[in-house]
Amino acid sequence: MEPSFSQRVKEQLAAAEIKKKCCRHTADDCASLGSSVTGEDEASALAAIYGRCRCEGCRGVLLRALFLRHGTVADPAKSYQLDLSFRGEDEAAAARAILGDCGFSFGEAHRRGRPVLTLRSAESVGDFLAFIGATGAAFDFMNAKIEGEFRGNVNRQVNFDTANIAKQLAAAEKIAHAAEALRTSGRYDSLPPDVRAAAELREANPQLTLEDLGRLADPPVSKSGMRHRLEKLLEAAEDGDADPKE
Repeated sequence: MEPSFSQRVKEQLAAAEIKKKCCRHTADDCASLGSSVTGEDEASALAAIYGRCRCEGCRGVLLRALFLRHGTVADPAKSYQLDLSFRGEDEAAAARAILGDCGFSFGEAHRRGRPVLTLRSAESVGDFLAFIGATGAAFDFMNAKIEGEFRGNVNRQVNFDTANIAKQLAAAEKIAHAAEALRTSGRYDSLPPDVRAAAELREANPQLTLEDLGRLADPPVSKSGMRHRLEKLLEAAEDGDADPKE
């Protein structure tokens, strides 16, 4: 079975080289915790290790160890979420204090009776992963966010355009009904020539905007001028008790 996104991130982190001497000391301290250390012992050990951190890299190594020990991260193609799950409240509280001091604001939850610290945005997850050295995974989250925003913008634009087209077609249909009612009543030919020309342009080009119709007029007219001519057509139909919607 192919490893999960979270497993791949952990494998990359575990294999990453730590170059600075002080950071290697922090890594050794974290490794000495062992899987059997929990509760108050882990909480006090974390605080002690954090107190000995000498640089930003050391703090990154400590948070990396926290993630390797307690963390999972979702595939950014599916969700923006990173969790740190602890056995008890003591470890969770100690970890949250350290994380907050490093600039990371984790939310709190409980799952299956365990305290969980969680990040729920692409930006916050990406920042945390970059801080602990998982730069490739951090870029994955940033790219996923950009792609998601792009798709959202495209969908909004498509919805906007679709709504506008629907309005234009509805307006064109209304004009067509009004013109037909006037023709049936024999009053169409008595309309001003510019009004008849505007109606015929609208009937022939139901998908165009008023601005585009105005450009097709001879001579061209403004958007407001085209709207005014079509409104005269509708008024004429209504004055003759011809309902353009019927």
